[in-house]
Amino acid sequence: MQQEQLREAAILTTDTVTEFLKRQMEKGNWETVREVLHGKPMTKAGKFLLQELRGNLVSKLILRLGLRKVIAVGLVLVLLPLILAKVGGEVVHQIRK
Repeated sequence: MQQEQLREAAILTTDTVTEFLKRQMEKGNWETVREVLHGKPMTKAGKFLLQELRGNLVSKLILRLGLRKVIAVGLVLVLLPLILAKVGGEVVHQIRK
């Protein structure tokens, strides 16, 4: 895997997470989104949302970057918690303002 692909994967992951969470908030799933951003989805809805997000990301990495499934799954397992923490921190920072 090349460094450029890794950068593209991080950007794609960030964009996908942001879009996905916005759509969920528009649907009124505030509590579920909060659980996912904190990294502790305890409800069935939270776990389902996280699984859906992971699957969505894996598919996008395979289709857009041409990665193998094993590599895409590994990247999602590493990048998703980092991106969720980053997005969660940004949301908290915006709310505090």
